[in-house]
Amino acid sequence: MNVKLRKRHRYIWMVLGIALPLLCLEAIEHIPKNVIGDIPRYSCPAGIASCGEFSHSDYYHSFETEIETKDSISNLIVTVKQPIVSAFTTLYIDKSEEITSQSLLIGLLNGMGKYEFQVPNEIINDSFTLFFHDKLNNKTFHEERIISE
Repeated sequence: MNVKLRKRHRYIWMVLGIALPLLCLEAIEHIPKNVIGDIPRYSCPAGIASCGEFSHSDYYHSFETEIETKDSISNLIVTVKQPIVSAFTTLYIDKSEEITSQSLLIGLLNGMGKYEFQVPNEIINDSFTLFFHDKLNNKTFHEERIISE
C-alpha cells in the first residue's frame, strides 16, 4: 500500500466511523412500535384462494351438548366437532344471558373431542346459558341457551 492509498484508507474509515453510528441511531428511531399490528389476525397468505376470514357464525354448529342427570350432580357432556379458535377457551355456565362475576367456570376446552364436566343439579334444573369464552382476547365467541325439560 502506498502513501496515497494509506491516506485514502484513513479518511474512509474516519467517515465510516462517524457516519455508521449516526445511521444506526436514525434507523433505530424509525422502527415502528408494533411491527405486525397492521396485519389482520385471520389474514390469508397470498396465493391461497380458498382462505377466508374467521366468522363467529362458523362455530355455531361445531358444538354438541347433552346432560346426564344423576343424584345430586349432573354430567354436562360437550362435544367439540371443529378446531377451536383459541387455545385459551374456557366454558362458563350461568342462568343469565351474559358472563357475570356469578358465572361458574366449569372447564377448559383445548381441542376437538368429548369433554365431560360435573355440574350441580340446581344449575341444570332451570334454563341456563353455556358461554364459550376466549380468555386470551377476552371475547365470548359462542353462547348456547339450554332450556331444561
